[in-house]
Amino acid sequence: MTICKRQTRRRMLRHGMALGVSLLGCVASRPFSVAANASVDQLPPSAVRSRLRGLVYGGVLGDALGGPVEFQAGPLVDAALPGLREWPDDRVLRPDDITQLAQSLPLLSYETLRPGTEPYGQWTPQAPAGTTTDDTRHKIVLMRMLQNIAKHPNTSCRASDLAKEYLRFHPIDGQPMSEEVAALCEEGMREYRYAAQWLLGNRDLKVARPVERIWSGIDNCSGQMLLTPLAAVYAGRPEEAYRAAYALDFVDTPGARDMASALVAGLAAVLVDNQPEETQRERWQRLLATMRTTDPYGLSEVPFAGRPLHRWMDLADALVRRAHGSPRRVFELLETEGQPHYWWDAHFTLLVPIVLLQFCDFDPLAALHMTLDFRHDTDSYAQVLGAMAGAVCGEHLFPVTMRDTIRQRQAIDHGEDLDHWCEVLSDLGQRSTSGQRVVMFLEDGNGN
Repeated sequence: MTICKRQTRRRMLRHGMALGVSLLGCVASRPFSVAANASVDQLPPSAVRSRLRGLVYGGVLGDALGGPVEFQAGPLVDAALPGLREWPDDRVLRPDDITQLAQSLPLLSYETLRPGTEPYGQWTPQAPAGTTTDDTRHKIVLMRMLQNIAKHPNTSCRASDLAKEYLRFHPIDGQPMSEEVAALCEEGMREYRYAAQWLLGNRDLKVARPVERIWSGIDNCSGQMLLTPLAAVYAGRPEEAYRAAYALDFVDTPGARDMASALVAGLAAVLVDNQPEETQRERWQRLLATMRTTDPYGLSEVPFAGRPLHRWMDLADALVRRAHGSPRRVFELLETEGQPHYWWDAHFTLLVPIVLLQFCDFDPLAALHMTLDFRHDTDSYAQVLGAMAGAVCGEHLFPVTMRDTIRQRQAIDHGEDLDHWCEVLSDLGQRSTSGQRVVMFLEDGNGN
């Protein structure tokens, strides 16, 4: 069974390897260390801790995996990917193909594939492997807000706090930006800052526009890029996770807000170890089932319309069945019956990962590789799938070389420490469990 993920933004990278090249050759070789955590694999084992870290690292890694090939075409990209679209229609994906895909997942550089910079892509020219795009920058906005809350016990937050963080955002806190990066930041954040200013009460149309105007009211994946780490604050409490995500999500239309909140709820459901006999496949099924069933505002009860999320998840199951194991056919079905108007439509950035995951018989690394090969908005699909995979399987699913590389790049490019993110989320989760309300479910000009 299969699932695909990738869409929107632009980035360039270097052709670093074809399907069978060793993973060790794909990562940056520059030495780097983070405090005392140079080797993540030496940390004490803990299923819950590992899944929280997997959620964080998987989302960022998925972005870095997809960034170099997002919306790219041509011989260099073709040589770096398995080319499953070129298989005959009747050639099916077999277990040994799945194993090969999983073992050869490439973390590519941007040097030759996407050497320039783009507002919604990478902001570093000829960026090395592990560099991320706007999908992670949105997470940085969320995490900077949450890190600030963690410093002040008994503090709650609302969508207005997130809006202020969007207005403050710059690549590295406390350091000036070059003119080029400042221009990239201004363009890449403009739509979100317009909405943030409006949410905060500013009505100067030079800098503020109605929240409902964002991306022309199109259901898009902004909330999915932004909110996945929030699941760790509500581990084991999917309904609270949904409500918190919904309360903060001023960057989405109502339809997209439901999809992003359902994703956060599903992730929260598997970030606990309350079913120790549960198999990994069963945990995947629990994540997907929780997305379907967590519906605190009764969207599934709306007359005539129902809940769109259910229709897309039903379609995911149907596409996997109808593909009959053919990668070429599943790609074609996604592109036609998946009905993407934009490759970054909110429903599509969920549909692709869910389809390709099932298509690959719930092997997440193989599904990630297929996601890259599907093309289009690869970083957005892969960051969703990466977060899901890490939350289900734990951080050790991802090769330590890849984790070290993205940790290095986040420190260099944004001054962010992914290990510290994990500590902050764990701390907030403990506070939330003890009864402190980390996110206020208050009306904040956001329709909640």
